[in-house]
Amino acid sequence: MTAPAGVLPDTAPADGTAPSGTRSPLRQVLRRWGFWFLLFLLLAGMVVLQLVRSAGDTRGLSPGNAAPDGAKAVAEVLRAQGVQVLVPQSLEEAGGLLAGREPATLLLHDADGYLQPAQLELLEDKAARLVLVEPSLPQLRALAPGVLPAGLVPGDGGPLPADCSVPGPAAASAISRGGLAYRADSLCFTFDTPADPAGAYATTGGGSTVVLGAGHVLSNGRITEQGNAALALHTLGSTARLIWYQPSADDVQLTEQPREPLSLLPAWVHPVSLWLLGTGVLAMLWRGRRLGPLVTEPLPVVVPAAETAQGRARLYQQSKAVARAAANLRAGTLARLAAHLRLGPGADAAAVVHATAAALGTAAGSLPSGQPGAAGPSGPSARYSPPQLEHLLLTYTPGTEAQLAAWARDLLALEKEVIRR
Repeated sequence: MTAPAGVLPDTAPADGTAPSGTRSPLRQVLRRWGFWFLLFLLLAGMVVLQLVRSAGDTRGLSPGNAAPDGAKAVAEVLRAQGVQVLVPQSLEEAGGLLAGREPATLLLHDADGYLQPAQLELLEDKAARLVLVEPSLPQLRALAPGVLPAGLVPGDGGPLPADCSVPGPAAASAISRGGLAYRADSLCFTFDTPADPAGAYATTGGGSTVVLGAGHVLSNGRITEQGNAALALHTLGSTARLIWYQPSADDVQLTEQPREPLSLLPAWVHPVSLWLLGTGVLAMLWRGRRLGPLVTEPLPVVVPAAETAQGRARLYQQSKAVARAAANLRAGTLARLAAHLRLGPGADAAAVVHATAAALGTAAGSLPSGQPGAAGPSGPSARYSPPQLEHLLLTYTPGTEAQLAAWARDLLALEKEVIRR
């Protein structure tokens, strides 16, 4: 039964779902704005992750970092023992804290070398005790001139024994291996080296300056190993105040005027560059091609074919390219025979040999007698046969210039015989 005119038939499925030709509004919205919605969620997640990361302290050996490479555990234990742990955020703030009347211990950990020697001198003789954690050579020269770097502490072997009478290392007895090594008059936690003794703990000025190469003893992840905790507490808890200063990029001292890039190069770069430039010019004059003056010649230039062939032949003769000359002679002979026998451009060498044998027939001409390239018996009555033609045109290869000349005469004789017939 058909529906009345102007009335659409009811095509909805019996289960109540929407017809296949229509989409729900939610699906249409997702299809149109789904990509931008996912992009917005991705950007929002990245922003939130960056905010969460920036909110925490992630610097190594920082008193506010609870990660394994941080030093929050030592700082909290010192606070529990009554030590006031102060964390300045700039060099000026650290100087202001050191200016107080109450004696303080200054821990300086400048792993990235942000402070210049002039800035380091501002911290000299300001603290009752100065603890340099894994200092570099410029920091040693400015604040501990009697200490020199000695490389890395070997990682092989057991713990490092104190081997000294300094109170802090003696209380620790031994620490775990690792960190930097130094050489000085007063050393602890030493190890054998081919040169002078080196250790992970050095003191100068009667113990007022401590160079701690084993910075890992302060980290949360290794504070419980061996006597690391005892060494950390004795080294940092000798005064009522501890100023834990870690310079940042904000402490970098900027120059008043911008420096030119060329001024940053070492002093030897300019003379070496001039020397290399002069050497290059001399090499070009020595090895460069010396061309003569240009020769004017009216154009177009007509060069006879015979002159071109003779010039190429002289080049082959000078380079003794017998095989190359033979290949050119063979190709030229086959091309001319194919053109004379009307074989067409697509004919191969075997077809040319077959057509040549058919054109000569049983009464084919003879090869010149006594020639090295002759394919058949010598003499005026010698006749070409298909094997002899194949040997002459395809397989024979001269080895010397004399054989090449004889073979060229045989090819010329064969070509004349085919043209004559």
